[in-house]
Amino acid sequence: MTRPLSRGQGLSPLLALLLSGAALAQSPATSPAASSASPEVQQRAQRFYAQVCARCHETGIGPVITGRNLPAAFYVTMARSGLNAMPAFRLSDIDDPTLQALGEYLSKTPAPAQGAQR
Repeated sequence: MTRPLSRGQGLSPLLALLLSGAALAQSPATSPAASSASPEVQQRAQRFYAQVCARCHETGIGPVITGRNLPAAFYVTMARSGLNAMPAFRLSDIDDPTLQALGEYLSKTPAPAQGAQR
């Protein structure tokens, strides 16, 4: 279930993010080596999702963020910028390589089954 966006604070960053996502969709793909993380970084990213993101995004507090076919850059920008009730995550919270791997993980992960969400 998606949540509607409210007017006010946060819509300008969202618009910029959507425009950058459209530009990314039209740009040529980067090489797999440039976008693939080491297994250790991938594990850190998945652990961060399970320990931090899933608390809101799999319990009905925040919108479901998997299964939306969004580019990894969307998730990276949202995590660094924050939006509405979602806080911005600093480098001290999650480093850039782990955040990039998290974005890639989320862009490829299907949405949870309907009954799985609480």
